[in-house]
Formats: sequence, structure tokens, C-alpha cells
Amino acid sequence: MDQKKTGVLLSYIIMGVNILAGLFFSPFMLQRIGDSQYGLYSVSVSLISFIALLDFGLGQTLVRYISKARVLNRSDEEAKLNGLFLALYSGIAVLATLIGVVLLFVYPLISKNAMTSEELSLFRTVFPILMINTIISFPLCVFTATITAYERFVFLKSINLIMIIVKYLTLILLLIKGKKLIAVTVTIVAVSVGMQLIYAIYCIRKQKVRFQFGGWDRKLMKEISWFSFFIFLNLVIDFLYSNTDKLILGSICGTVAVTIYSFGIYFQTYFQELSVSMSSVFMPKIVGMVEKGDYRQEVSSLFNRVGRLQMLLLVLALGGYSSLGSDFIRLWIGDQYSDAYYIGLIIMLPAIVPLTQNIGISVVRALNIHKYRSYMYLAIAVINVVISIPLALLYGGIGAAIGTGIACCIGQILFMNWFYKIKVGIDLKQYWRSLLSFVLISAPIVGLVFATKMVISIDSWLLFAAFVVGYTVLYGIMYWRFIADGYEKGLITGLFKKAFRKKAH
Repeated sequence: MDQKKTGVLLSYIIMGVNILAGLFFSPFMLQRIGDSQYGLYSVSVSLISFIALLDFGLGQTLVRYISKARVLNRSDEEAKLNGLFLALYSGIAVLATLIGVVLLFVYPLISKNAMTSEELSLFRTVFPILMINTIISFPLCVFTATITAYERFVFLKSINLIMIIVKYLTLILLLIKGKKLIAVTVTIVAVSVGMQLIYAIYCIRKQKVRFQFGGWDRKLMKEISWFSFFIFLNLVIDFLYSNTDKLILGSICGTVAVTIYSFGIYFQTYFQELSVSMSSVFMPKIVGMVEKGDYRQEVSSLFNRVGRLQMLLLVLALGGYSSLGSDFIRLWIGDQYSDAYYIGLIIMLPAIVPLTQNIGISVVRALNIHKYRSYMYLAIAVINVVISIPLALLYGGIGAAIGTGIACCIGQILFMNWFYKIKVGIDLKQYWRSLLSFVLISAPIVGLVFATKMVISIDSWLLFAAFVVGYTVLYGIMYWRFIADGYEKGLITGLFKKAFRKKAH
């Protein structure tokens, strides 16, 4: 099995571990350290996420330009790129340190009426520990990006998976022994830094990565700056777009509405990861296609092939959430959060299209035309605010979700499909035929689940699990019988054969 296929498989395993952690570890941690410390940690992480935006999209930029240098066999240019980005990230680390120091002194002053003196004292300990991780991570990002550009996905994902498991096992042991937030934070930072140091050692010793400082091409630096700027703009807009509804609801409807909305978009987060885990490994391959010249036919073929594989998983997940999501939320957190089901469904339904076209993001970045996508995202962020405020006043969290869904339809479906077809030259007819086929096989199964629930009420986790298994098996049979093509059948049977061979040995 090649690097990309195994990398995608490991990405889904990592996502599965993170989902289980979200479902079971978070309540365990909350119980052990208490509401106050858990909330304090959440606040600290939120502040760190703002500082993390200082990445400016350089990591994705480095992947693109190293991939291009490798395709053109320009080893000297690659060494210069490594030196340039290491210097840039070192400068960003210094800037992040200054901003962190300011936040360390300013935030307690802002929050002195909302936090106790003990909480403020703990914040002054926890926040600097998290800052150490952020500061060290910036220069080490060069090595993570290099491994991605070299397409060493098996090593990258394997180390990530091992460190995630080590992190959670260590945290569970610490919490059982009665340790509190400081020990938890130190462990999280130590694991993160350790993983990135492993990547650095691998790049230097195994891949013989070189660094050359100076002699940088001014024209190339200008091109890199513009490329990074629009990725950075997109990251900022994504950040704002994903948090706009919470801010609106917090100011209009109160904290309870924000809590319900947060549970609703919890599922959207993992729905999105199902797509990103697959499409993220194709950037180096797409850069190679573009640099070789006539790319349209190859890119269209890859776009549709990867899109179908994403549909296989995302339509399965969306159909399962549509038919069983309300039961899951009721069993997990109670009937009082029933609106979370509708919020999640409203946001996930239109998102199925952009998430099964996610590889298009790598295409437009490889072509260096991603600025248009950034402009579009800025427009839909504004549209989202304009629509969501009156809808939130009328319908609360569900209204805010409707506003987000409408903005997604306008920007990510209508505009981006026009853009992919006209500006990029991707053949979308096959994509839409494939999506329709998946919807047609999923709809009757979803209807059958609803009909069965009218006879058998889901009142336990065991019964819920039985419904999930039944739905998944039916979906798999319908897919294999009516939709799967030769490539997909070969890919899936190949995975099973490899797994059985490993067991036999």
C-alpha cells in the first residue's frame, strides 16, 4: 500500500481516537479537575488559538514550494526555502512571545471581576506553559511541512497516532492519581513538543534536509508572501466564520443558547475531518500535475475519484446523523439539548458539497489562484453575519444555523462550483452524478431507520449501537451492489487483504 493510501487510513484512525477522546475523556477530565479549572484551561487554549494564527499560512505555503522544487529537481532552491522559512518562523516565535507576555498581564486585568484570585493565579501558571509549546512549535513547523512535501505520510501519521495514545494514557493515570490542571497542561505540552522533535530528527538524519541562509530570490520571496497572505486571510476568515454564530448567540440569546449550539456543531467538526483527512495528502501530487503542464484532465479525474471516496464516508455519516443523531444526543446529554440535533443537521446538509470537493482547495493553491477563494470566504462571512442576526433573534441557535447554511449554499456551493468549472477547468458533471447516486442509495435506508424507530424506541446505548450497525451494513451492501466502481472495489478489497495477511503472520 502506498504512502497516500496508508496515510489516509491512519488519518481516520487518528480521527476515531480523537472522537472517542471527545466523547469519554472530556467528561472524565471535567469530573476530576472540576468546572473552574476546566473552564480556565478552555480560556487559555482559546487565547493560544489566536496566537497560533501568526502561522500566516506558511506551513501550507512551504509544502507547495518544496513540492514544486522537488518536481523540478532543484535541491539548492529547496535548501534556500528551508532556510528562509526557518528564519521566518523564528521571527514569528519572537513575535508570539511578545504577544503572549502582553496577554499574560492584560487578560487577568480584564477578567478580575469574573475570576477569583486563585483562578487568576492558576492562569498565570497554565498560560505560559501553553505558550512554551506555541513558541517552540513555530520553527519546528518547517519539519512537519517538509515531511508532508516529501509524502512520508506513514511516518508522519504513525508518530502522531502513537503520541496521541501516549498523551491520553498518561493523562488518565495522572488524573486517577489526583493530579490537577498544571500536571495535565505540562503533559500535553511535553507530548506535543516531543512529537515535533521526533519529526525534526527524522528530517535531518533520515531525509538529510539541508538549510541555506541567505541568497534568497527577491521575486520568489514576493511570490511566497502573496501566496501566504491569502492562505492566512482564509485561515482568519475560517476562524471568524466558525465562531461568528457563538458570538451572535452569546450577545443576543445568552450562554445557554451558546452551549446548545456548541453541542450541535460538535458533530460538524468531525464531519469536516472525515473530508480533510483524505484530501490533505494530495497537495504534493497536485503540485506535480500542475508543474508538468496540461493538468486539467488529470486533476478532474483525481477530483472526482477522491470526491467519490469522500462521499462514501460523508453520505454514510450524514445519513446516520439524520436518522439517529437525535437519539444519540438524547442518550448522551439529555432531552434539554434536542435543538442541538437540528443545528447540526442544518449545518451539515449543505456542507456535504464543499466537503466532498475539498481536494479543489489543494488545486487552487497549486495554481496560486486561492486569493479568489479568500475573497469569496470574506463575502460569505459577511453574509453569514447579516443573515444570522435577525434569524437568531427569531429562532435562537436554529436560526443562526440557518444563516450559516444559507451562506454556505451561496458561497461554497454556487460560487465555488462556478469557479471550479470556469477558472480551474474541472469537469463537474461526473461529480454531481456521483453525489446523486449516493443520496439515492442512502435515502431509503434513512427512511427505513425512521420507520423502524416508530416500532422500536431507542432507549439504551446497546439498542442504539444495534441500529448503527444495521444502518452501516445496509449502506455498505447498497453501495457495493449499485455504486462502487472497479477502482473502489479494488481499493477496499486490497485493504481487507492486507489486514488479513498481517493477522495471518
